[in-house]
Order: sequence, then structure tokens, then C-alpha cells
Amino acid sequence: MKRAIILLACGILGGISGYFVAPFASMGFVQSSEPQLFGAFMFSLVDSSIVCNCETQPPDQAIKTLKSDLSSLEKWQGQNEKSNVLAQEIGLAEVRLSRLERKLSRNAEADRDMKSAQEQLKALGWKDTSEEHLIVLTKRLNSEVKSDDRKSNSVAAAR
Repeated sequence: MKRAIILLACGILGGISGYFVAPFASMGFVQSSEPQLFGAFMFSLVDSSIVCNCETQPPDQAIKTLKSDLSSLEKWQGQNEKSNVLAQEIGLAEVRLSRLERKLSRNAEADRDMKSAQEQLKALGWKDTSEEHLIVLTKRLNSEVKSDDRKSNSVAAAR
């Protein structure tokens, strides 16, 4: 009887520890065996963080989040310099950062970030990199993500 209880306890403890260890072990495995897949996954997390979190946070906190996400994107761009997608996301993140800095009346920083975004996007071949166009574009992209979130929330609530 004692042997059965010990085996059951060991099985339960092993299952619980495996439950917590498995996600980290699988991330390490995917990162080492499929770096592009892992990079794409992490990119999608950062991209959704830039749009979703920054719109719902106070401007000071949103700036911190954006700067953190921007540094992640720049780090990945250093590892994959030919990626136009990363360059575009960096440019759009800089536009979002510029908009937030304008809200906080940090005009010098906002101008610097907007100019950097315009240079980044112009280097990709964008025709219209005017400040007005980029602001409207990022607002539209943010609203599309919000409307998608509302649709998925209403579908989930209906179930």
C-alpha cells in the first residue's frame, strides 16, 4: 500500500513539475532548432504588444513599452539586416512613439523619432512619408486591430 501511495505522489509531483517546465524547455528547443519560426513568433508578440498595449496604457507607460519593443525589433534587425518587415515595423513603431511624445509635449524627441521613421520608411521605397500620412496610417492600423479585438470578443461572448 505504501509503495502505491509513493508512486502516486511521485507521479503527481512529476506531472506538476513537467507542467511548469515543459513550456520553457519547448521554447529552448524551438529557438535552437527553428530560429526563424521562433523569431516570427516573438515578432508577432512584440507587434501585438506595440499596437494593443500602447493604446490602452497611459502615455508615460506606453512610451516605456514602445521603447522596449523597439529595442527588441532593432536587435532582431541586427541579426537579420535584409528584413524589410522588421524595418517597416521599426518605422511604424517610431511613428507611434512620436505621437505619444507629442501628447506629452516632448516635441524635440517627437521630431527626432518622426524624422527617423520617415528615413527608415523612405529607404524601403515608401512614396509618401509625410508626417500627416504616417500619423493617419498608424491610427488606421491601430483601429483595425481594435475592431478585430472587438469582433473576436463578441464572438467569444456569443458562444
